[in-house]
Amino acid sequence: MCNENDLLKEGVDYPLVCADWTEADFDDEATLAAKEAFGIKFLFPWQRIVIANIMDAVRAGNDEMEQSELNDSVCKGRQIVLLPTGAGKSLCFLTPALLLDGPTLVIYPLLALMSDQKRRMDAGHLEAVEFRGGQSAEEREENFRRINEGAKIILANPEVLQNEGLLSRLCTCGIKHIAIDEAHCVSEWGDSFRPAYLTLGEMIRKINPPVVTAFTATASFTVLQRVSEVLFGGEAHIVRSDSDRPNIHYTVVNAYAKKRAAVRLALTEQKPMLIFCGTRKNAEDMARELSVCCGRGKVRFYHAGLSREEKKDTEKWFHGKTDAIMAVTCAYGMGVDKQDVRTVIHYAPPPNVESYIQEAGRAARDGKIGNAFLIWGPDDSHRFSLYPKGSRQRAVFDFAESQTCRRQVLLDALNGEQAVCDGCDVCERGKPADFADDASFVQDFVLRNRKCMDREEICENLLENLNRRDVLRFGMRIWEEDDVVELFTSMMKEKYLRMCLWPWFRKIDCGTRKSGVPQKINRKYLSKRWRRMAFWENRTASFLKKIRQGPLESLFG
Repeated sequence: MCNENDLLKEGVDYPLVCADWTEADFDDEATLAAKEAFGIKFLFPWQRIVIANIMDAVRAGNDEMEQSELNDSVCKGRQIVLLPTGAGKSLCFLTPALLLDGPTLVIYPLLALMSDQKRRMDAGHLEAVEFRGGQSAEEREENFRRINEGAKIILANPEVLQNEGLLSRLCTCGIKHIAIDEAHCVSEWGDSFRPAYLTLGEMIRKINPPVVTAFTATASFTVLQRVSEVLFGGEAHIVRSDSDRPNIHYTVVNAYAKKRAAVRLALTEQKPMLIFCGTRKNAEDMARELSVCCGRGKVRFYHAGLSREEKKDTEKWFHGKTDAIMAVTCAYGMGVDKQDVRTVIHYAPPPNVESYIQEAGRAARDGKIGNAFLIWGPDDSHRFSLYPKGSRQRAVFDFAESQTCRRQVLLDALNGEQAVCDGCDVCERGKPADFADDASFVQDFVLRNRKCMDREEICENLLENLNRRDVLRFGMRIWEEDDVVELFTSMMKEKYLRMCLWPWFRKIDCGTRKSGVPQKINRKYLSKRWRRMAFWENRTASFLKKIRQGPLESLFG
């Protein structure tokens, strides 16, 4: 078992801060090809390093290099590239594909990602073919005909490459480079519900191309080690850059009624917007909810249960909108490149910190400012606190509960360097970053009416009062009965509220925990009857206290 230093010692740690340069300095073959095909002005230094490694390894395979250079270049032909979301990983394998004399096989985890990349390649006039499940024999024969005629890119997923007949045909196509996008899925999914990822190492050995590159934006040391073992037998060259995205502002929203918090953020934050909902049902429910508030033509949902045509239609719709909201699952979480997403909301927390960084990284890929909100409830806090310290799952808890810089928590989880925070709610200490004022509102209402109402009466009155408050804020009623019950139940569970016994049987009062609200009766809101009851409550408590303190004679002496 190798340690972290052994795994990274052959790598290149290149910061995302460029030295002084002029455009003319980079007019080499790769830059010119990228300019012509994709309309970019230049390649970043980290892109140039990866591309140079790929081209050197191909030259080594073609015996075009001196023996002194050969071993190092062959080593660089098996590389893992860690670059932040939005750093242009796709150009690192698309640009060499323009220059190589054979096709590049690109392996994607999701059909949505394949479709998105196919759309971009078509726009750049880069001929690509797709292999996916459900294709007819005629479709596959057409793909191989196009490969023989010079198609530069072959798109596939791990499952389709388990087809022995297809793999045998691909071995004869002269593939020069295999690129594995979102390579952290080898660890996250290969050991659970997608075992096909664990067969990629054998697939690589059968095709035996000069270069194999695994790309990811998020990988802790444990994940990195697993990827290296599965794909490269534990020996990989690492090209690693800082995974921080300084243009994303991180905020944790503490909420008892999480759906109401998501609706309010959807009404107030910038669009286009992605809302990660965890499950298909939650995504559909959220889309229906927001359609009522924001307009039916502005909201859609996306998950793996949609048909291929529905997915393509939804992707096309979202790419063409500037005010769209899409409720999604992790099926839309990786690599789909809409540059101008301004806000990402996590209604359901992701399973681990890598997934959170990956999904939050969908925001602001155009380099402008974006926002990432994590809606965090008491149940989330309890569930993630059960994971052992130092685990990838516990890092989500550390991020959400942190009293220090949230950005640094994310970087620490990925073994990143110390960073100066450009934006998180803890460091800015600006406006309140949560909707815990809902709890204060409820507790204040109960204080004004303590021991006067039972559970049903409290919820009925809160529904009206919360909607009256939010009509003034957002111009509409956004609370429903189920939301109020969820809020009330959470506060009872957290002991902010309690149910009284005799003589105020089943009436609601404030609990033992405080929410920053003064614990006193506001007599302005109490009737004479309830004032008398409060008076006798105090007298009875005083009487019982004296009984406990001494003999009965002291009470009447």
